[in-house]
Amino acid sequence: MDDIRAAIVNTSRRLGISPLDLATVMSYETAGTFDPWKRGPTTKWGTHRGLIQWGEPQARRYGVSEDMPVGAQVGAVGQYLVDHGVQPGHGLLEIYSAVNAGGVGDKYYGRSDAHAGGAPGSVRDKVNNQMGGHRRNAERLLGDAALAPGSPAPPLSPPVSIDGPVFG
Repeated sequence: MDDIRAAIVNTSRRLGISPLDLATVMSYETAGTFDPWKRGPTTKWGTHRGLIQWGEPQARRYGVSEDMPVGAQVGAVGQYLVDHGVQPGHGLLEIYSAVNAGGVGDKYYGRSDAHAGGAPGSVRDKVNNQMGGHRRNAERLLGDAALAPGSPAPPLSPPVSIDGPVFG
């Protein structure tokens, strides 16, 4: 777990986001395991696997494979997040929206992947109501690195709450 912890902290620093937010998303996407090749649902994008449940075309595009070092996969996650709109200072909602809905902004926060085998609820619902246990899991993984120097301070402890209307 030291490799994934270090990779999450380094990638978060590079992106200017909270390592706790990034680790929370990875815990959620891997059902709490941080398994770098965790198998997820099969959708129009093939079988989803890995730390952010890469679809097969996305895994190919970012060079993600079963035999790659975990640090390289976390680096690929960072590039994916940047390519899908995550910017320095963005938080859990934006990071998860990029992973789950493919982008950042109000038009994405009401989207749901339940029809494609994902958990019920919109991006905003999942962030607000389904990530508390994963936040605690991320805190356990990161330990003191959750507040790594040079990283933005994490949002308040669970329950995570994002104010605003749900767009749908």
